[in-house]
Amino acid sequence: MASADPIDIFEASPTELGIVWSDGHRSVYTLHHLRTLCPCASCNDLRAKFGPLLINKETIRLKGLEPVGRYALQFLWSDGHQTGIYGWEFLRYVCPCEECAKRAAAK
Repeated sequence: MASADPIDIFEASPTELGIVWSDGHRSVYTLHHLRTLCPCASCNDLRAKFGPLLINKETIRLKGLEPVGRYALQFLWSDGHQTGIYGWEFLRYVCPCEECAKRAAAK
């Protein structure tokens, strides 16, 4: 990964968030995907005990975003959840594009 610094964060659609990275890479995430990957301790515990989080794809929405220093975002979800801190490196690592998926599979 050449850089983990975002230069633009935008609403790609009502159900997607986009990030343009300083190396020119563009990531587009579905909100459902991001919510199911929440990196907070509670969600990590739930995944460890029960497997993937079951989040209703039709109802999950983003109510807001808050910057966390210069290294992350905190998502304010429509289901009331807001404890996950999504670091830039984490967001770049979970980019769902074909290029990133190939790189992750090769590791």
